[in-house]
Amino acid sequence: MKQKTNWRKLELPASSYLIACDESVRERQKELLYETVGPVFFGNRKAVSREELDAFYLSRYGIDVKRDFCEGDDHYEEYQEAVQAIAEGMTVYGGEIVFEDGMLAELAEEVWERMETGEKKGFRRINTMLEE
Repeated sequence: MKQKTNWRKLELPASSYLIACDESVRERQKELLYETVGPVFFGNRKAVSREELDAFYLSRYGIDVKRDFCEGDDHYEEYQEAVQAIAEGMTVYGGEIVFEDGMLAELAEEVWERMETGEKKGFRRINTMLEE
């Protein structure tokens, strides 16, 4: 079982900092943070419909899901989960985590876990098995 990282008590070389924030612009600061790291952790829109999802799987993996895709094939289960998410009115997003810094993958896992736990119906992990 993977052990959770406590980012506030991580024992790695660090450099401290101080910043000042105007609390009246705190929401805009959150928006800027999301604009900066959102694409890393939440990817880019890939599909809002099954047709878009099918096109994504063809371009990304070379899989024609209507002709040569069946249970047991690579990516089949994640495709089915994505189809279900779309059927529930969700949008499918995708991206990549660069492994230059291993902590980034761990941070992504923690963010996704918190989003899934906190958002019960608004966030779902489909394939977040980050591998180098």
